[in-house]
Amino acid sequence: MAKGKTLWEMLTGRWSTPVEFKFCNPLKARIGNAVMLNEVELRDLNFFIHEIREYRRTINGRQFLSADYVLLARPLHGADVLARLRLNPVADPDRAAGVTHDALLLRLYDETAYNEDLHNVVKDTTRKFQVLQDGRVQEEYHRVNDVTGSYRAHVSVIRDANKDGKVEMNEVAAVDVEYWDYWREATDEAGQPVTEFLFVEMNTSDGWFQLWRGRAIDPQKVLVM
Repeated sequence: MAKGKTLWEMLTGRWSTPVEFKFCNPLKARIGNAVMLNEVELRDLNFFIHEIREYRRTINGRQFLSADYVLLARPLHGADVLARLRLNPVADPDRAAGVTHDALLLRLYDETAYNEDLHNVVKDTTRKFQVLQDGRVQEEYHRVNDVTGSYRAHVSVIRDANKDGKVEMNEVAAVDVEYWDYWREATDEAGQPVTEFLFVEMNTSDGWFQLWRGRAIDPQKVLVM
C-alpha cells in the first residue's frame, strides 16, 4: 500500500522543499552539511556549511546567479578556520568537459569598517591593487578582464539563525554589496605557477569591507556529505 502524507505532515511542512533549495545552490547542500577539502593544508580540518550566500547580479538587463558556501571548521586545539567556496557557472559546460561551475576556495584576508583610503584605491582607474609593507609593494593585483568599474549584487544569506537544525524563510537575510575583483600570477608551495584572486567586497548599507583571497580548486577535491 502506497504511503501518503498525513494532515499533520502537510501542516507542519515536513515534506516541504528545504529553504536551501529555493536559492542558487549548485551543490544541493544543506546548512550543517560536512565538507571535506582534499588540499594539503586543509584535509585534516572538519568543515561544515555555516551559510549559503546567493549572489544575484543584473548586467545589461541579464540576471546572473552564483553561490558562496561559507565553511567553518573549529579545530579542538586552535582558532576557528573560515573559508568560502565560490561557484560561478561556466559559459559552456560542453567545452568544460561537462563541468557546470568554476570553483574558487577563498580565505578571509582582511576586514575593516568603512575606510575612505581603501575605497579610493578600488575606485582608482589604474585598475591595480597593491599590498604594501613598510612602503614597499609586496603584491600587486590587476582587475579581472581589465574591468574599470565595480559590480553590485543583491545577496541572500541562508543560515540557521536560531540553531534549531532547520532553516526557515524568516531566517534568510538580505544584503546589498559592491565588489571589485583582482588577480595576479603567483607560485604555490611547490613553486608552481598559480593564479591568485582577490575580491574586495563592501556592504553598501554600513560600508564594512571584507577582502577574500584564494585560488581555483579542483571540484573533485571537494566532498559534501
